[in-house]
Amino acid sequence: MRSSQQHGAFAFRFTEQHVNEVAQIWSVGWDEQTNPIYSWSGTQRKDVGKCIFQYTLSGQGEIELDGIRHRVQPGQAFIVKSHSNYRYYLPKGSEKWEFIFLTLYGNEVEQCWEYVKQTTNQVIRFHPDSTPIQLIKKMYDKAQNKNITNAYQGSSLAYQFTMELYHSISSMDKLMEEWPESVISAVLVATNYYQTEVGPEQMAEASGLSRYHFTRLFKKTTTLTPIQYLTKIRVIKASELLLHTKYSVDEIAELVGYKNANYLNKVFRKLTGMSPGQVRKRGKEISNKDILS
Repeated sequence: MRSSQQHGAFAFRFTEQHVNEVAQIWSVGWDEQTNPIYSWSGTQRKDVGKCIFQYTLSGQGEIELDGIRHRVQPGQAFIVKSHSNYRYYLPKGSEKWEFIFLTLYGNEVEQCWEYVKQTTNQVIRFHPDSTPIQLIKKMYDKAQNKNITNAYQGSSLAYQFTMELYHSISSMDKLMEEWPESVISAVLVATNYYQTEVGPEQMAEASGLSRYHFTRLFKKTTTLTPIQYLTKIRVIKASELLLHTKYSVDEIAELVGYKNANYLNKVFRKLTGMSPGQVRKRGKEISNKDILS
C-alpha cells in the first residue's frame, strides 16, 4: 500500500492579485487520519474565503453540515467553504480516514461552490476515474514534483478543476450511482495503489466479500476482471509517464507496479498493439478507447 512518506500537503501563496481573483490554488494534499481527535470546524478556521473539496479513498469520515451528520465513505467527496457552519472529523468506529483534498479560492471558484450547494447535499459520489478526481491527483503529483511554480500555472489548474466540477455536477455519472459500495472500494484500491504489488486479492479484501463472490460481482459491474481493470490503469498511467517525463522504460515499469521493462512491454503490446517506445514516439497518451478488447 501507499507509504506514509507519500502522504503530504503543499501550500501555495501567490501574490498576483489579478490572477488570484479568478481562480487559484491554496493547497493540495493526500492524508490519512487515525487519531480520534482529528476535527476541523468551519466556524473556527482562519483561512476565510477558501473552498474545500475532500475525497475519501479508504476508511470513512463524517461531516456535520448545518447540524446534519453525513458519513463520507470511499468514493464520496464533500464540498464546503470557510467560514461556514460545518465540522468534519474521524467518527467513532472508523479506524482511519484516507483522503485527497484541494483548497481553492477566487470568484469563479466561489460561484461554483454556491452552485454545488444549491444543486446537491454537498456530499457527492465521484467515480475514481472521473476527471475531477484525476485532476486532483495530477495536481498533487505536480506539487510533489515542484512543477507548480507560478500563479499562472496555479490559476490555470484551479480554473480547469472548477469547470470540470461544474460539468460533473451537471451530468452526474448515473452508472456510478448504481455500483455497489464493495466494487467502489475495490476500484479505489486499484486506482490509488497501482504502483505497489496490489492485486485482485487486496481488491477483494477491500470489498469485504469472498474472492469468488467479489470476482463475479466486479466483472458484472465493470465488464472487466479485477486484474484487467488494474492492468488498464497501469498502462494508462505508464503512457502518461512516457509522454511527460524522461524516465526510462525500466523506471516507468517500476513506477506503475511492474518488475521490469520486459513485462511492461508485453503488457503494452497485448493491450495496445504498440511497445512503450512506440507510444512515446507517437506523442499521444493511451486512453480507454486505445485498449484492445
